Amino acid sequence: MRIGIVGSGRMGGGLGRLWAHAGHEVMFSDVRGLEEMRALAEEVGHGARAGSIRETAAWCDIVLLATHWAQCKSALEECGSLEGKILIDIINPVKPDFSDLEFGFTTSASEEIARLVPQARVVKALNTIPSPVLALEGCRVAGQKVSGFYCGDDGAAKQVVAQLVADAGFDPVD
Repeated sequence: MRIGIVGSGRMGGGLGRLWAHAGHEVMFSDVRGLEEMRALAEEVGHGARAGSIRETAAWCDIVLLATHWAQCKSALEECGSLEGKILIDIINPVKPDFSDLEFGFTTSASEEIARLVPQARVVKALNTIPSPVLALEGCRVAGQKVSGFYCGDDGAAKQVVAQLVADAGFDPVD
């Protein structure tokens, strides 16, 4: 699968690395600029590449949205059309100062993202995984696979995401 990473920090970069090593085609993008993304792609190897956010979104079948909540809307606008694409949302909608959630009791980040890109097939996944776990061999703690939660209302999209969760080394849980 062609996976476009929008937001290639610790989580996006780490998941992209795992998927590239599992045989998926991966393109990294971020607001930090193309040179930093090229360096990341070269470090990851396995054919990983770098592009602008728009290039990455156009190239891929699946978008991993891994920005901070405050950058989410502008990143999605920069993506352009996501019609028919699976969008994996790993964002936790915390305030910029990390003092609290922006929301979470009457709506969710994925619901808000789905409103912003109604043509995309949004699946929430892996937002409970701390970034250091991505560096553990086989994503295992005490010899056991870490559970990778995912949810959404598109059954076919969830099946694809469940496979990607497994390919990253996690035990998929719907």
